[in-house]
Amino acid sequence: MALLTKRQVVLLTISAATSRRMTTSATAAGRMVHGSSMMMSSCPLDAGGALAFISARGPSCRPILSRAVQKLLPMFQPSTTTTTPAATMMAISSLTRRHLSSNSNSDDNDCNDTSQTSITLPNKTGDRNGLIRHELIADDGHPLRVYSRNPRPTTRSSQLTGINGNKQRSILLLHGRTWSSQPVFDLRTSDTDDKQQSTLQSLADLGFHVYALDLRGFGETPRDYDANGNGGYTTPRRCVADVKCAIDWITERHPVDDNDETNNSTSSSSIPFFEDPTVINTRPALLGWSQGALVAQMYAQKHGPSTLSDLILFGSIFDPRVIYSRKPLYDPSGRLLVSMGGENNGGNHLKPPAPEVANTDIASLEDFTLPGTICDEAALTFSSLALAVDTIKASWDELHEFNICNPALVHIPTLVMVGAQDPYVSWEAQRELFERLGTEDKAMCVLPGCDHAAHILKARKMFVRGVAGFLLRKDGF
Repeated sequence: MALLTKRQVVLLTISAATSRRMTTSATAAGRMVHGSSMMMSSCPLDAGGALAFISARGPSCRPILSRAVQKLLPMFQPSTTTTTPAATMMAISSLTRRHLSSNSNSDDNDCNDTSQTSITLPNKTGDRNGLIRHELIADDGHPLRVYSRNPRPTTRSSQLTGINGNKQRSILLLHGRTWSSQPVFDLRTSDTDDKQQSTLQSLADLGFHVYALDLRGFGETPRDYDANGNGGYTTPRRCVADVKCAIDWITERHPVDDNDETNNSTSSSSIPFFEDPTVINTRPALLGWSQGALVAQMYAQKHGPSTLSDLILFGSIFDPRVIYSRKPLYDPSGRLLVSMGGENNGGNHLKPPAPEVANTDIASLEDFTLPGTICDEAALTFSSLALAVDTIKASWDELHEFNICNPALVHIPTLVMVGAQDPYVSWEAQRELFERLGTEDKAMCVLPGCDHAAHILKARKMFVRGVAGFLLRKDGF
């Protein structure tokens, strides 16, 4: 859902499920309350009663919403107990979090597919000729958007599923710092994608189960404001946790073949299967682009061998000489700053809600730096799609969490890909990234005549073949 004002209700729904599973929803989208816009979206209810998820931006919204909720709650859940506005807001937030997490296993930090439920994320771009949308619930109850595409019936996908049992591989794609998955990985200047501009489509046509995740605050995954409108930031560690949910979900959809790890190895059993060159690992692969490559590297350092088959760091901005600084713990008045908080935060000063800064036409075209590498139609289509799904910039915070990135801690097969004329990377850093990787199974691919967005330039087929060749290096074409 697009964020329109600095004092905005991101999500407000009051519903009830009767014995016949009937639902009544408040529908006052767009209504102005004391200068604050209110936008509403549907959210399901347990049979137990009313539920509302409120994210009010700005103090003037909160008492208004609390009074509104108090008036509506008796319609669904009669009570003789007097409830304060603050308590009402906290109770509703708690109810919502429990509902959103109702299908998840908190002990395993799993996320779940909600495609069969009525928890609905916004669809900002329509059908887009068969783009498949999946809705996951993260371990903390926040909804996540994942995309995929089916292979076209006229493609040669059967030729690339491998010679060892025709096993299809899966891969998750992570976008970068500014733009979400649709413009980055599903650019199309025609409904049929005859020019093969969509990375999602091209890899699907080659026989891969390919998925792309919108990180929090990007595309169709909303920011995670709390009930008081605080928070809404995108942080590296939270991204890693959400990637773990997506990888677990993909693994459930495409189970790992245990025979690959136990029966295919011809070498000593003392060699871990992921280091054995004769073993085909059917776990998902992970590809990260630009700042998304840092997220992918962080994930691989923490979860790699147990959850991934391969890692692809594309246009990574890793540089060991860049150290992200921490922000001060205290504000100028001496109060401790905290990111999120409840009603009783000990007098500490909450970090203000994430700023809402509009993306611009100029920003949407800044990754294209080499004349002749992309046609005007593709560049303008990228700009239009990017601004449609990412109207407001995601607000990154706690970037010092990226400081733990250390190639020596990556112990899974890794491909480093980079455009030969990428203005955002350091070649010294790229060489160091490759040389310091903690695996012998590694490769580096330099894409000639390409800048940062090589995967959507005229040389994009070279990029796709590089990815496919690395993932299928053990079983061939």
